[in-house]
Amino acid sequence: MSTINPQHITTQPSNLNLSPVSNRKTFFLLSFIFLFLVAFSFGAYTLLKSNSVSQDNITNSPISQDKAQATMILIEYKDTVGLVNFVNELKQRQIPGLLHVSADFVEANCDTINQLLKHNMEIMASIDGVLWGMPYDQQKDLIADAVTRIESCTNQPVKIISSKYMASDITTLQVAQELNIPYITARGTTDAKATVYQIEGYTTKILSVSNIPDVRFKYGSLCDYSFFERSGQPQDMLDQLTWAIQPLTDKEKAILGPHHRVTPVTHTNIGGYLKPWMEMWINFWDTTTGQIDWVDLDTLMADPDWILPDWQLPINKNAPYTPEKIRPLVSYDETEKIPNPCRVEDLSGTAPVPTSTPTPTTSSAVNSDQTLVVFHNNQGPMCLEFLEFAKSNNLLVEQHLTTDPDFSTQLHTYQSRFTQSRGVDQNFGYYPIIFINDQAYSGFNQDVKQALLDQLAR
Repeated sequence: MSTINPQHITTQPSNLNLSPVSNRKTFFLLSFIFLFLVAFSFGAYTLLKSNSVSQDNITNSPISQDKAQATMILIEYKDTVGLVNFVNELKQRQIPGLLHVSADFVEANCDTINQLLKHNMEIMASIDGVLWGMPYDQQKDLIADAVTRIESCTNQPVKIISSKYMASDITTLQVAQELNIPYITARGTTDAKATVYQIEGYTTKILSVSNIPDVRFKYGSLCDYSFFERSGQPQDMLDQLTWAIQPLTDKEKAILGPHHRVTPVTHTNIGGYLKPWMEMWINFWDTTTGQIDWVDLDTLMADPDWILPDWQLPINKNAPYTPEKIRPLVSYDETEKIPNPCRVEDLSGTAPVPTSTPTPTTSSAVNSDQTLVVFHNNQGPMCLEFLEFAKSNNLLVEQHLTTDPDFSTQLHTYQSRFTQSRGVDQNFGYYPIIFINDQAYSGFNQDVKQALLDQLAR
């Protein structure tokens, strides 16, 4: 193999002889080609990027930025303490709601229910049992009985019925139509989005309530109870509520229905009585101001998402509240309670003046140095603490309970003698409401206790 000696390599002079004019033409030609290639590349890149963004907009952006329509659903079957607290918070924010209550509960708390209905609340009649698969005659008897009893207390028509688990079926729809009830509920079928169905041949509509999308709490309604009973924390629910009100995309609207509705639910013995959960609700309402269109029942139900034949109606019967799934992270008894469980039911802050002045139940009512006249609901720390105080001091107490038929009349009679109350609240806002001599006290704490002892020592 031969090798090349670098010393033998010579460079031959070029025979190309370009004039100055030719050099300039070549330079301008090459420059033009270079600039053309740069511009072409930039334009192609911009076009591709624009197409990519447009495609993203088609699949991921909402049709509009309309706010979610929503209404609160309040479930209660134990007592009125948490219920009244919860409605009081809604009233302050002008948020409407539906009281998911049974005929028995309404009859036992008729005065309180009527007071609550004055504050953008409506009745969602809760029918005994679970309506899935229940025979026609049984459903009709139960629904007709509940509606009649509730309306006899409220003197307002029942516009929506429900049952345990929000359960209903086509038979429920048939009965509601026959009884001229405009709406029924159904367990959720479209995750956090609440959906309104109208079945062909029926005017009664179906409200399929919001469910929890999070797999840890899957198939539960968007309700504090669903989280609480399955080791959830208030932050878990707040996260789901916040997600639920985000605008729907075009794809979601095409699959789930065009209207963005949300139906948050509380068991008010949790949401209105357990402090961490009440704080969660307040946080949600106050941090989403302007993001939600809170509406009444008729507005929520105005336009159906789907009009379907009865055989095509989706029915969700998954109610995951079996014993093995009920395991609260912190027990109900150990959870801190809110400080005002003796809130006065009329929520008005002032006492209406009665048209007449009935005679108190005892002649010693207000003027006796040894008799306390007390109005209370027999529950909640302030009321129970007062009763223990009275017992330990062997005090003579004339009690009026919220369950007494003439409770409101008697209370208003005493209140009319005072322009304001002393103690925890100046506007008779908390039970117990205590009258002695020429003084009136609302609520109970250490200062009230000492004031009463001073009055009794006079």
